[in-house]
Amino acid sequence: MADPHSHPPAHGTSYDVTKDADTPGGLFAVYLVVLLLFATTFFVSSSGVLGRYALFVQLAIATVQAGVVAYYFMHLRQGDRVVTLTALASVFWTLILFVLFMSDYMTRHRVVTG
Repeated sequence: MADPHSHPPAHGTSYDVTKDADTPGGLFAVYLVVLLLFATTFFVSSSGVLGRYALFVQLAIATVQAGVVAYYFMHLRQGDRVVTLTALASVFWTLILFVLFMSDYMTRHRVVTG
């Protein structure tokens, strides 16, 4: 019995299921990349090699990690325009919240009592 919610492909087109499937080797390679980036971040934070630039390097590495996770594990490489737009909208709103938080934090005056 056919699934009543499934739709046949449009006339003249076929759907290739194998293009959406992830291979275990590919997933493991992406997992190793994320672990390597984590190890790099850990090394930078614990060694103190970069001094005051360490935070910026760590944030850049974290951004790359988030991009890799979104692209592979969240299947943005296979997503249609709506999925990509949703992901970009979430980044946009996160940036707005970050800017508002930092503007509030940076404009507060600290009162030191001694």
